[in-house]
Amino acid sequence: MRLLVTGGAGMIGRRVVAQWRALGGDVAVLDNLSSGLPMPAQASLAVEGDLCDEDTLHRLMRTFRPHAILHLAAIHHIPTCENQRAQCLNVNVVGTERLLAAATEFNVARVALASSGAVYAWQENALDEQHSPLLPCDNYALSKYCNEQQLRFWSSQGRQRIGRAARIFNAVGHDDPNAHLIPEILSQLKQSSSGRVRLGNLTPRRDYLHADDIAAGLVALVQDSRETQAFDALNFCSGVEHSVAQLVQALADVLERTVQIEVDPARVRSVDRISQLGNPERTLAVLGWQPRMSFRQALHRVVFPDVLA
Repeated sequence: MRLLVTGGAGMIGRRVVAQWRALGGDVAVLDNLSSGLPMPAQASLAVEGDLCDEDTLHRLMRTFRPHAILHLAAIHHIPTCENQRAQCLNVNVVGTERLLAAATEFNVARVALASSGAVYAWQENALDEQHSPLLPCDNYALSKYCNEQQLRFWSSQGRQRIGRAARIFNAVGHDDPNAHLIPEILSQLKQSSSGRVRLGNLTPRRDYLHADDIAAGLVALVQDSRETQAFDALNFCSGVEHSVAQLVQALADVLERTVQIEVDPARVRSVDRISQLGNPERTLAVLGWQPRMSFRQALHRVVFPDVLA
């Protein structure tokens, strides 16, 4: 199967490319390299370009003729999505619509995309695909909710079309290009001889999993060919959550450092989701996939990427 990965030079995309090639498949990458990461060396074809550039997209489709598309290209950084709302929606929503139109034109019948656990309404219980309500509460989550609906509509418009959405919870990796929490904690620990870390909210809990595991799940998602399910959305999560304070202490333990956590009032968010815990049971039942790394192993891989925990 020939696979096109948009955003294939990103933290997760480059891992998908490597895993797909290891399975013997051809894979093309379309990426504008805005993440600062290079094109993956394993790509059969690598094109530097913008998803919103129809000429570039159509030339790639015409040259490579993919059997399937995995759509990862997006603006992920939540503050950027809030501060540049129109740009976020243009890339994440309009870009997705152009990709789906190209899939239609070039007879690609299988499309999977990266959604987010943030599409769910805020609640304390584990978030479940079949019963938990959806209610995006920020611009990034809104764009991902729209992407799911776009893909649902696309998959309903043609015979034998398969659309799959991965509701990815909190991804971690040593090469995370965004200014997320773990890179910030590690940066502060590196600069502080006393182990002092200044953060905002310490109680919010998140469900973390490593990008290597997510990539393996995405490969399985692309290969999911249940004909009775034209569209489906599945959680990519561990089913275990940890608070910010627990995350800091776990990173300090991996580094064998002492840590002093201080709350910086300037960093405290006035509104913050208390819990974002996913239920992984349905994904395991459907795809046979679950994360292989524990929370501790994932953090060890982030800190020491070349050493197996």
